[in-house]
Amino acid sequence: MRKLLAGVLIVVLVAIGIDFAVAAYAERHYSQALRAASELEFDPEVTITGFPFMTAAAGDEYNRIGITARGTDLGNDRRGDLRSNLSGVERPGGAWLIDEDTSLRVDKVSASLKIDSVNLGRFLGIEDLTVTTPAPEDKAGGGGPGDGILSASSGIVLTGTVIVPTISNLGHSEGSDRRKVSVSADLSIRGGALRVDATGIYSGSADHVDSDVSALQLPAVLAQFSQTLPVLALPWSLPASSAATEGSDVVLRADQKPLVVTASDFWQGP
Repeated sequence: MRKLLAGVLIVVLVAIGIDFAVAAYAERHYSQALRAASELEFDPEVTITGFPFMTAAAGDEYNRIGITARGTDLGNDRRGDLRSNLSGVERPGGAWLIDEDTSLRVDKVSASLKIDSVNLGRFLGIEDLTVTTPAPEDKAGGGGPGDGILSASSGIVLTGTVIVPTISNLGHSEGSDRRKVSVSADLSIRGGALRVDATGIYSGSADHVDSDVSALQLPAVLAQFSQTLPVLALPWSLPASSAATEGSDVVLRADQKPLVVTASDFWQGP
């Protein structure tokens, strides 16, 4: 009896191992198809959910496919991470691997673009920009590992070195100096593009720089943190509809919708 049970266990473990290996091969194949069809620099991370995988593949249906293309070139030495989840995926009958020209009917497609503080600073022209998401008083600022990732679209903190005009007693500019400043800012989407609006000098409890900026200097300082970025391509050409921070990153998201997609639709470039 023990030998029989041991034999059954070995067969089950081997079957599971084969199933995982086949899934990994299919994920790698789709990753390479996405890279080639969308002209990405690197193979994106692909996770195909469905167990047993071979049963899902034989039925041409998957619960979910997750895609993350890290370090995607957004133009002018600026990069971001493209992310998408495909939920309720149906693949037409035929080859079980997803190729460049394979059409997938998807019940719900999500798309997002994550831009870290360094690359947001490159868009704004502030080389040392940092992004902080203030937390409630009972939590650590910025979304520490123990608190999860904090998210906000208003009242975020931007810190960076900008040009501060020197104002005379008569209210005239007499030159300028470079100074590190922390400001409060709001994020929004206008016409599919990320809009950053600095609203004032930040003086709360989150990590920030205390800086001496007068009322006369304030408009020039806020203007340097305020900008509408170019419209940036999200996966599957879905337009950005919302923007918020995730800790120290900024994430643009599209509304979820059903789509029919192929690998070449994933990203259209900067």
